[in-house]
Amino acid sequence: MKIYFFIGIITSLLISCGTAKDVVSWNVEIKDSEIPITDKCNPSVKLQSVKSPEKPKLLPATELMEARVKVIGVPCTEGEKAPSYEIPVSRVKRITYVADPLSPPVQAEISDLELIEGCCRVRDGWFIFDKVEIRGILGYRGGKDSVVYPTPTGDKVYNSSFFGFDRGGSSMFTGLEVAGLWNLPFLDPSGALQLGILSGLLPVDESLFIPVGLYGRYTFNQSPARYSESCNTWYMYGTLGLPLDFETEAPIFGKSSDFQRLFYGFGIGYDWAISCKMDFSVDLGFRRMNLPLPPYTCCVTTPDENRNPFRNSTAVLLRFGLTF
Repeated sequence: MKIYFFIGIITSLLISCGTAKDVVSWNVEIKDSEIPITDKCNPSVKLQSVKSPEKPKLLPATELMEARVKVIGVPCTEGEKAPSYEIPVSRVKRITYVADPLSPPVQAEISDLELIEGCCRVRDGWFIFDKVEIRGILGYRGGKDSVVYPTPTGDKVYNSSFFGFDRGGSSMFTGLEVAGLWNLPFLDPSGALQLGILSGLLPVDESLFIPVGLYGRYTFNQSPARYSESCNTWYMYGTLGLPLDFETEAPIFGKSSDFQRLFYGFGIGYDWAISCKMDFSVDLGFRRMNLPLPPYTCCVTTPDENRNPFRNSTAVLLRFGLTF
């Protein structure tokens, strides 16, 4: 008999510990009303209470709505996202908390609930644009091959470096980009899909390139709800354009794809809302570039369109900056 007694005590302790850790239960009881709150898993059933493994939170009152208790319910089926309920404070009968099935429920006050302060982030752009990005660039394009230039006294070799700005090329490079975008309401009324223009500065390969091109972006949480628990968002981008410069004298449009200045790329990033009007953003992507190098200065018999060697490379691009 003593053995069974000790087994019972140990079992109770294990249940209590496991319950406190994993099966903590909240229950929000609802007052009767002519306008019922229905079960989202079974819309024909009127709810009398909502059970939740998480502590409810409080949504503050607005000019149009009274304060509400936000409750995350139990998933309708295993693996599904749990339904969420927003119950007006005037409809809440009581809130109870059960940490141990061997103990009676404890009543919680609405004033004890965590207040959801809400999200004031409004992503409506700046100046004439619906969105503006300012990005610093850190790129890595691997080890670049050296380049050979003919001279009157023989060939001159320019070797690649890990970081540098001469025509020999470099593995690492830096730059600056600015993009202005507009909404495409005829394609996406929500404003998540945007298209615009991109420009910037790219000092690399002994030239200061000015990228000019198209820039597209899709923002997954473009318009966060006023009382959303997160103002932040993932986004994707893509770009296509021409790297212009004033040093290489290479034609804007080349005679073939090997001699065509070009860049294009794509990436994915994340916006952290740091104010109601601004995000801090970081993204990671790939950029394909075909850049003209400085022209040969000897051999006058070489046609102008053949005077510029080109460097074709693929870079991993880390960008960081502000989004308005």
